[in-house]
Amino acid sequence: MPAPDDAVPGGLQVISRAAQILRMLDAQRPEVRINEVAAELGIGRTSAYRYLQSLAVEGFLDRVGDGGSYRLGPLLAGLGASVLSESGVIEVAGPFLEQLAGATAETAVLGIWNGAGAVAVMCKEPPGKTVNMTVRIGAPLPAEAAQSIVFLAHQAHRQTVDHVLRRVSAEARQRIEAEVERVLDDGYASSDAVVSGAAAVAAPVFDSSGRVVATVALVAPTAVLQTAPDTPGVRALLATARSVSRQLGHPGLTAEPGAVAGG
Repeated sequence: MPAPDDAVPGGLQVISRAAQILRMLDAQRPEVRINEVAAELGIGRTSAYRYLQSLAVEGFLDRVGDGGSYRLGPLLAGLGASVLSESGVIEVAGPFLEQLAGATAETAVLGIWNGAGAVAVMCKEPPGKTVNMTVRIGAPLPAEAAQSIVFLAHQAHRQTVDHVLRRVSAEARQRIEAEVERVLDDGYASSDAVVSGAAAVAAPVFDSSGRVVATVALVAPTAVLQTAPDTPGVRALLATARSVSRQLGHPGLTAEPGAVAGG
């Protein structure tokens, strides 16, 4: 449990507590209740209620029925859309994801960070296949998802990483930390721990400042997805991530010749 005054040095406690509440909501916990907030923040129920009500009034949260539960609200969706629009990642990534899906015959997914894990914002399925895997747009992905692991590997704030890892099992934490090392060494993560029979590989997309603004991923049945570094699917994935990053102005990355089609 975080201490009652667990705030960023020099920051305002009220802002830190509001951020703690918002981080409580993710794929594993889409809703929170007053008593849960009170327990995790180490504050009274009345104070927890005031925080939740204030966040709801401002649009950061939505109240669920009359049961005292709260979920993420419309303002966050609008802010997320503004960030995506400003970075241009949606417009830039679309054609590259279509090429990646076509070249690999697997589903290509674009993800962004929501503070506790990745969220799918674009999904491109390969043409011509009778059956395709798909990912629901707006679906929050757990910490063990390949996309979330990529963001954790490049997360500048250790407090955020610690917060995410505290909420998973010891076994899951070991898997995540091992994949974080892969991201730092090989440039991508893989995971089959989210949905039985399905797996994903994901790579980071950087903007002009070198910040990771998105992930590109391939999603497929576990038995067919390529996860080794020198396989065509992974090479195509990495080339796509580099190409999108270059289009966003990242100076340290260049696309390989025949980036996707050559995968």
